[in-house]
Amino acid sequence: MYHYTECGLPNVYLKNGFTIEHIDGEDYTSIDDMNNLHVAIAQTIADSHTALRPAEFKFLRIELNLSQKMLGHRFGVSEQTIARYEKGQSEIPRTTDAALRSLFMEKLEKTNSVSYFLDLLSDAEAQQAAKEILLEEIDNRWGIAV
Repeated sequence: MYHYTECGLPNVYLKNGFTIEHIDGEDYTSIDDMNNLHVAIAQTIADSHTALRPAEFKFLRIELNLSQKMLGHRFGVSEQTIARYEKGQSEIPRTTDAALRSLFMEKLEKTNSVSYFLDLLSDAEAQQAAKEILLEEIDNRWGIAV
C-alpha cells in the first residue's frame, strides 16, 4: 500500500497502480494513469455524505480547473472567501458544498445545467447592479422605455 500525499489530501492510499523504484539511495514513485486517479479521488469526495473538508473543497476546485476568483464569481462570493474555505478559516456553507459537488459531477457527465444556472445567477446579479432605469410616460402611464 502506498500513501499518496501529492494530491494534498491526508488519507489517500493506493493499493496498486504504482511503481516504486530505488535509484541512488532515493525512492521514486510513478503512478499509472494519474489523470484517472485524480478523477477517482474527486468522484469519491463528491459522492461522500459528509461535509467537505477544506482540502477536499480545494481538490475539487483544482480538478474543475477553476481559480479561486473564477469559483468565487460563480458562487457570488469573493476569491478571499473561497481561500478562507480552503484554509479552514470559514465554514463552507452546505449550499456551496452541494454546488461544488454538482459542478464536478456535471463535468463527469458532460452536461451544463448547473454551470448554466450558476452563470445565469452571477450574470443577472452583475447586470442588475449595473442597470440603469429609463422610464417614459406614454398615454399618462409610466413604463420602462423601449
